[in-house]
Amino acid sequence: MNTYNCPRCGSPSTIERCPVCGRGPEPLLARLGELDAVLATMPATLQSRAAVEAERVSVLKGLTEVAARYLAEAEGQARSAPTPQVPAYAAPAAPTTPPGGAPQVPVMPPLPPYPEIPPHTPPGGAFAMPRERGEVGSKTVQTVLLSLGGLLVAAALIIFTAVAWRNMGNGGRAGVLGGVTLLLLAIPFALKRFRLWATAETFAALAALALWCTTLAGYYLYRPPSAEFGPEAVGAWTAGVLVVLAAYRALARLTATSWVMLPLAVIGSAYAAAGSIGTAVVLMLVIAGTLGAAAWITGKRPGQYATSDKWAGRFLTCAAVVAACSAGLRAAFGVEDPVVPSIAAAVAVLAAANLIGVHFAQRLGVTLNTMLIAGSAAGSLVLCAWVLAVRSGSPELVIPSLALLCAGFLPLLVTRPRKSAWAFASAVIAGLCGLAAFAIVAFDAPDLAAYFTAFLAARLLAPVLADPLGSAFRTASYAVGTGTAMIASLVALGGLGYLFWGNDIGWTLYSAEVPIVLVAFAVASVLLPKRFRVDGAALAVTFAVASGAILWWDQNPARFDAVPTVALLVCAAIGLAAALFSRTLAGRCTGWVALAVWAPLAGAAADVSTSLDLDDAWIRLWLTVTAAAMLVIAVGAPRRSRPDRVLAAVLAHVLGGTTAAAGLLIDFFDWTYDDDATDLVPALQFGVYALALAGAAIMAPVRKWGYVIAALCTGSLGWWSLLAALDVSTLEFYTAPPAAVLFLIGLWRLERHPDTGSWSTLALPILIGLAPSLLLAIDDGNEFRRVGVGAAAIAVIVAGLARRWQAPLVLGSIALAVLVVNELLLLRGHIPTWVPPAIGGAILLVIGATFERRRRDLRRLREGLKAMR
Repeated sequence: MNTYNCPRCGSPSTIERCPVCGRGPEPLLARLGELDAVLATMPATLQSRAAVEAERVSVLKGLTEVAARYLAEAEGQARSAPTPQVPAYAAPAAPTTPPGGAPQVPVMPPLPPYPEIPPHTPPGGAFAMPRERGEVGSKTVQTVLLSLGGLLVAAALIIFTAVAWRNMGNGGRAGVLGGVTLLLLAIPFALKRFRLWATAETFAALAALALWCTTLAGYYLYRPPSAEFGPEAVGAWTAGVLVVLAAYRALARLTATSWVMLPLAVIGSAYAAAGSIGTAVVLMLVIAGTLGAAAWITGKRPGQYATSDKWAGRFLTCAAVVAACSAGLRAAFGVEDPVVPSIAAAVAVLAAANLIGVHFAQRLGVTLNTMLIAGSAAGSLVLCAWVLAVRSGSPELVIPSLALLCAGFLPLLVTRPRKSAWAFASAVIAGLCGLAAFAIVAFDAPDLAAYFTAFLAARLLAPVLADPLGSAFRTASYAVGTGTAMIASLVALGGLGYLFWGNDIGWTLYSAEVPIVLVAFAVASVLLPKRFRVDGAALAVTFAVASGAILWWDQNPARFDAVPTVALLVCAAIGLAAALFSRTLAGRCTGWVALAVWAPLAGAAADVSTSLDLDDAWIRLWLTVTAAAMLVIAVGAPRRSRPDRVLAAVLAHVLGGTTAAAGLLIDFFDWTYDDDATDLVPALQFGVYALALAGAAIMAPVRKWGYVIAALCTGSLGWWSLLAALDVSTLEFYTAPPAAVLFLIGLWRLERHPDTGSWSTLALPILIGLAPSLLLAIDDGNEFRRVGVGAAAIAVIVAGLARRWQAPLVLGSIALAVLVVNELLLLRGHIPTWVPPAIGGAILLVIGATFERRRRDLRRLREGLKAMR
């Protein structure tokens, strides 16, 4: 039983009780005893010893504080104790009289002696604080010296094995190598008795290297004449050395032996893989088993460096797994070429399953050793799958290989829990792609059908599995299904190139697989969430109809040339239905885009169809009607959000404007085209779209005036196109109707909002109605136009005077004045030469006589004009 100095009295005592002062149990002394016991069993070179020593120092400081507290309590008790009665002090001495007549002072007795306190002694086992270390610690110096010494000795061994022994005989060479090896193997046991653990580890590493060199050198010297010193021999003897080193590790319990086995295993596996398939697989499996056994031994029989043993065991386990997987890869390389794609697909599925297991183990919180083993197996299988896929040269394995690559690297790039769910799902995606590829390469299954089956199986299996597997399978099924549907849709779109240009863009179109798979996707859309079902079904049915129609048309293009047109019209109708009934904004926007795309394609298909024999003008009219319907439906459809309504309106404008512009360009450049039946088509186009704009102006909740102005402009273009088609050349037929409509709108607005003024409401229609005719009426021989313009100007002036509108009065007066001047200029040849001077003089006389009154009248007239609206 250990004894310690009591923190109260300083006497030797035990943890439980002090025999001198009677102190009870002290927890700090108990903890000090535990630390002393631990330090007694720990080697001086162990890294964790420093932590224990630091805790011991803190316990000693606590004991010092406890002793100081006991000392303070003892001093306080001594001060508060009563003064003992001494007989000599029973009566005070007589007062003495100092010289000089000072007052008498009684003589006080002396104070009692201070109670003796035993001297304080530090607790037992205390030691001085450690001195400050230098820039480099002693342990670092020791590690550097041992590492450099071991490196030099290892280099000497290798040089002796390769070069220096050539001048010696076989016996001498074998004796030197064998003796050095045995000596190096025995030295660590002697060093362990003197507790030189680091030096023993260094010699153990050198012994392992020397054993490998000695074994290879001995085989090279004494091998049979027919034996070869090739890769198989190096791999075999290296495997034997690893077995011996595993046994030596169990006997010596030295960590360095475990670490040296790792590079030797890499060398042995590399040389073994270069041999024949049977020998290579056996040797690699032996190496894998030896590494596994060494990992188990390292865990069960740890040495002085527990942390290093732990990591060595982990790395040995990972190396064993990698070696076993490499043996399987070497076996796969030895099989015949026809079965390599199937093996590659199977390995891809196995690799994906291992990745799923890694993610699942991570979520379960397994130990680090288990994670390392699972990760090593998964990484090795991914590498094997890639190598086999490259060797097979099969394009069907491209998608599984890329999926495996993403599943392997995605966990390294994400750290958040939500993103780790995608990493889990990526492993499931890789597994589904591997299963589909295996069915394709092994059983010659159709590509799209195989991936659709994988999607359907995963989606049906997801509700049965518990999370996180259920959610991962659900996400993976959606990803695989989306990718498969996109590929099928691209194939269907490639059929349009085959329809219009006779080229299938590299996709195989002569199979019913594409429409069948797309129809299956449409049926399987019931497995999607409710808000996505309409979108999925609409897209799948659309591309199924397009691809099926192209296949049908390809059977007999001359007979079924109208089928693509009808099919594309159906696709446009499906797009419209999706735009109206989809529950998502993306679905509605996609529906409007589909309608704007499929409608022109249907028109193009109708143009190339010989059985329909439609004129281009009527196709353009139909597209304009489609654009007008899009605009009216988009603006007037109930319960629609603003973004898709705006998108539909923009697409309608683009479709209508592009169709009208294309028609005008065709009519302009096609000089030989002359068909009276289609001359009115441009006017019909503008008229139909003007009506649509007018309806949109009525139904739109906001920004009505934009639609009103657009309707007026488009209607004017339609009216002008109609007049041009009817060969009407009179200008007033072009300007009068738009001016009248604008004038009526201006009157309506002026009545509802009188504060707007006549200039903003009536000036534009008056200018449109009078200005072009006035310009033609100047210096024109057509009296009817001049009279008509004058009458219109007078009517405008009368209207302005009657309603006190400023704009009609001013503009009508200007027009009438211009006409009067023009009439005078037309009559200038019939006026005598004396008339102008006479008129001028009379005017000057009148002005001069009534100047003041004229100024007053002009001022009154100006004020009256300003008072008008």
